[in-house]
Amino acid sequence: MKKILIVDDIEEYLDSLEMILSFKFKVFKARSYNEGVGILDKENIDIAIIDIRLDENDPSNRDGLKLVRYIKENSLKTIPIVMSAYREFDYAVEALNLGAKYFLKKPLNPEEIMEVINKLLKE
Repeated sequence: MKKILIVDDIEEYLDSLEMILSFKFKVFKARSYNEGVGILDKENIDIAIIDIRLDENDPSNRDGLKLVRYIKENSLKTIPIVMSAYREFDYAVEALNLGAKYFLKKPLNPEEIMEVINKLLKE
């Protein structure tokens, strides 16, 4: 069974994505950069869905991008996807330049998520 990591500081997003994905994948959840790194270091994660901002109280927080960088710098086989509720075009471009395969806007569409994941896993 393929493994997916969801990284978001908002519990509702973690739970709703887990509900959508757990029918087909083994799902791991993290609420911060450090939790995400801990899971990535222990598990062979196939896809990581990462929110750009992992602290909604800090508008300058970009720990999600830091996590994408961590995946690439450590040559993990994990495919990163970034998401955000904000119109952060600059952050989206940066995430894609760091190696993220997709940028998804919140609120997420369950059909779009499954389509993106299935496409990435076939590549």
